[in-house]
Amino acid sequence: MKKVTFSAVIRKEKINPYVDVPVHLGKRWDRKGTVPVQALIGGKIFKANLMPLGRQRGFEPGQVHRLYLNLPMRQAAGKDVDDRIRVIVTLDTRPRVTPMVPALARELRKDPSARKVFEKLSPSHQKELLRYLGFLKGEEALKRNVEKVMRHLKDPKTTWFGKKIR
Repeated sequence: MKKVTFSAVIRKEKINPYVDVPVHLGKRWDRKGTVPVQALIGGKIFKANLMPLGRQRGFEPGQVHRLYLNLPMRQAAGKDVDDRIRVIVTLDTRPRVTPMVPALARELRKDPSARKVFEKLSPSHQKELLRYLGFLKGEEALKRNVEKVMRHLKDPKTTWFGKKIR
């Protein structure tokens, strides 16, 4: 896979640090929209996405992308806003699948109506719920939060972190 090396100054938009990647990188890889990449920063590899800047910012779709830099990325490079950073990006063609949490899978098997609601959620919403549950460490916390997710799947009036589930 082709690697692209570039350096750029870290800028900040609202609370989000980012670097602008070379123009036409998305076209070079024949990708439109979000481009999944592996970014080598400060000797560490990170899964990331190049985010497109589209018409609302005066660009043709797929022409210009940004790489947003979270705290671990900036720490790996020892850099922060207004510093120049060196980045090596490689197109990441491997599927990015968030695994089903076994405790949630068991509960969804017991309740077909909740399973149908879960399956109708957008892929990003499913991923958000699975990631949240997957990062929980304690068994008690996992159990408590799976119960909460199930309540939200069963009752359309409830919200999950301020969002309507369905």
